[in-house]
Amino acid sequence: MKKLHILFVIVSLFFACEKLPIPDSNLASGNPHYQVAFLDSKSVDDIRVKDEEGSLKDTEIKVRIANPMDKDTYYRVSIDETLLAKFNQENGVDYQNLPKENFEMSYTDINKVTKVGSSFEVLIPKGKIVSAGKLSIKIKSMKNAQGAILPVFNVYALSVKMEPKDSKTIAQADKKNSLFVIRRSFVTPVAHWSPSDAFHAIYGKDTGKQEAGKEKLYDDIEINEWTLQYSFALTRLKDNWGLMYENPRHHTRSTLWNTVQSDGKFLLRYGAAATLNFNTAKGKNFKFEAAGTNPTAEKWYHVAMTYKTIDGRPFLKMYINGELMFDSPSPLIVKQFPLVCFGNGATEGYVRELRFWSKALTQGQVIAYQYSVKTDTDGLELYVPFNEIPYEEVEEDGKIVRVIKNASTNPNKKYPEKWYINHNGSKYRFPNVDFNTKVEF
Repeated sequence: MKKLHILFVIVSLFFACEKLPIPDSNLASGNPHYQVAFLDSKSVDDIRVKDEEGSLKDTEIKVRIANPMDKDTYYRVSIDETLLAKFNQENGVDYQNLPKENFEMSYTDINKVTKVGSSFEVLIPKGKIVSAGKLSIKIKSMKNAQGAILPVFNVYALSVKMEPKDSKTIAQADKKNSLFVIRRSFVTPVAHWSPSDAFHAIYGKDTGKQEAGKEKLYDDIEINEWTLQYSFALTRLKDNWGLMYENPRHHTRSTLWNTVQSDGKFLLRYGAAATLNFNTAKGKNFKFEAAGTNPTAEKWYHVAMTYKTIDGRPFLKMYINGELMFDSPSPLIVKQFPLVCFGNGATEGYVRELRFWSKALTQGQVIAYQYSVKTDTDGLELYVPFNEIPYEEVEEDGKIVRVIKNASTNPNKKYPEKWYINHNGSKYRFPNVDFNTKVEF
């Protein structure tokens, strides 16, 4: 499977545009009047770590220049916590600065002398374009001073900036800072979903079978923006493999019914017979691939469908593993979510989480929340981890109902706290699942 690179958020802090000076290529020494320096790393990248062991390998940082100089030049590379605050503000995310005791930054110079700290002057020797020595970051175990694991729902990061010491050298605006997001490896049970039925969650009151008149039994909420977010892997491809969608109380037709087809293509159906496919440069040729019976982390798809009304017009976007695959005005207005659903009789594979938001996540938020999210995050209405049976049976009004174990602790929910597994009069709308499969993400 072609690996999708997820950490490519475009923000003004790290991707600001700047016109670069034109070097004087006629200088015999190759030294231009002005020099351009940059970090030889992605503007936003991740470091994969295990809580007990730390990073799987050290992350090396290099400084490069556009042209060789006729003298040694120096560049200050530092950890700068203030950059992360700016990044969070501009992207609506909540990355936390990794505590100092959980990482080590070191620089081994050309004389093989190693120093540890948070800021170093690195050397690019005369006639070279890459910094000498080794500047690297090692992530230690993700534990605090008392030996307890750092909160699992916090997403930590390190911000690195580079500043040339020579006033005539310009730091390339989109490559002078790097953000390293700490991606913590974890093992979790996932739901193995057999072809059977859909998952139907209904809020406030389980009004039973979806049929005419049921819309009058509950005053449903209207919202102008929302996000459906989920993680899944396919056992095999087949037509009409149901994804995540809404349903009304009074019939079973989804306004934006979306599926994976047997050729791996995404298909969104709306209206009587109209359809849409992914339409961005990344999305046009994208195809889902089957994981078979071994759903390792790289075979999973982390999906978000967002909807937002702007100046009275709704816009629909879809992201796969953080990349924008669909971007268009929405073909239909979708303001109500009496039922939040996933799958159908053709769905066969693995599911980790389902989330329903009463806000449209930004691309930065989609990426930040891909593997974990703080349960009290604003806008998170329904959060269903599929690492165990996600409901409990309780008695209400003299009958047994299945109440979903909603993991969201958002204190400002627009929807009622309680969601139920919908009972259609003959059965609960819940698939055949087991939790015998574990995946390391």
